[in-house]
Amino acid sequence: MTTEDFLATFTTIWKGGYYEGDPLDPMSSSGYGVVGYNSILYTTYLACIRPYVTERSTAIEIGPGRGAWTKAILARNPRKIYAVDAAPPEHTCFWEYVGKDPRLSYITAKDFSLDGVPEQSADFFFSFGVFCHLRPEHSRQYISSLYEKMAPGANGFLMIGDFDKYNALATNIDRYSIFKILEGRRMFALALAGYRIGRFFLPSGFSFEPIDKRQALNLTGGTAAPWYHFGLDEACQHIEEVGFRIVAKDICVNPRDPVIHFRRPAI
Repeated sequence: MTTEDFLATFTTIWKGGYYEGDPLDPMSSSGYGVVGYNSILYTTYLACIRPYVTERSTAIEIGPGRGAWTKAILARNPRKIYAVDAAPPEHTCFWEYVGKDPRLSYITAKDFSLDGVPEQSADFFFSFGVFCHLRPEHSRQYISSLYEKMAPGANGFLMIGDFDKYNALATNIDRYSIFKILEGRRMFALALAGYRIGRFFLPSGFSFEPIDKRQALNLTGGTAAPWYHFGLDEACQHIEEVGFRIVAKDICVNPRDPVIHFRRPAI
């Protein structure tokens, strides 16, 4: 087959132009079928960790908890990770989950100074699901301390609490709900009906209610730490004030919470 004949075959298929799906629709169907949807956590790993952590990296993680993200960073084979948490590892079961590794240093924080992390030692920072449980003044202290611990050129990814983004999701929940996939598919009519009934009787389990920025909110119903509004503009302003440069105000891997990408400028 000649090149001309090969190219001509595309004039006989996909009448109207090939259409995979809508890239701007977060729950668009595609030719990938049931494997065409990623977890937000996995998408965050692909966007924030995988491209930036190498075997030469030294990382700081604030608030590892049990260590799910630590384990993801460790999978990239970094040189060193400083995991800083307010709770001791005996409480978080960090070592039981992650496993002992000489590249890991677990630091139980007594304040927001990142004491124990050498200055200008890290070229990567990550924190997810942590700063939303800190008061804004505590978040500012951590960010100020972080600048001294990161080397020139280092990248950081920080998830914060922002009730404006949360409220935008609450008023447009159907756009992001996995149950949107069921619409228009007769075989899933029963599951869709169950979703609608559950949403009516148990709204907290199926949707988000708008919240007041002036109040701390505990999304788990009173059993865990409160959830605080820091605010995207306020957070980015402080990040820049201490000396970092904002790379992306929100990388938009998460429809509920902003994830800020920033960098310490190279010398």
